[in-house]
Amino acid sequence: MRFQALMPDILHWLGIKKIDRMLSMSNMKHDAIVGQGIPIHERVELPEELIPADSRVEIDAKITAGYFTTGKRMTTEELQAVQGRIWEDFDH
Repeated sequence: MRFQALMPDILHWLGIKKIDRMLSMSNMKHDAIVGQGIPIHERVELPEELIPADSRVEIDAKITAGYFTTGKRMTTEELQAVQGRIWEDFDH
């Protein structure tokens, strides 16, 4: 269960009336905040250089599912071709 729907209550309690720059790609956080009447003026995605190569599978899936990006959204076929680290890449 996710608690993003409850997060705007805290923002209201803190007196936040607007967010100038939201440094989160989460569509659930964005929708919860905007849905409670707090405008977000600019959304900022994670810089590519800060996304580790081994997390591409997760981030690409999240972008396809609705996470914010100013870049390209992958097609279903492209998403199915994404691969994470293989078993041999780990130290056992």
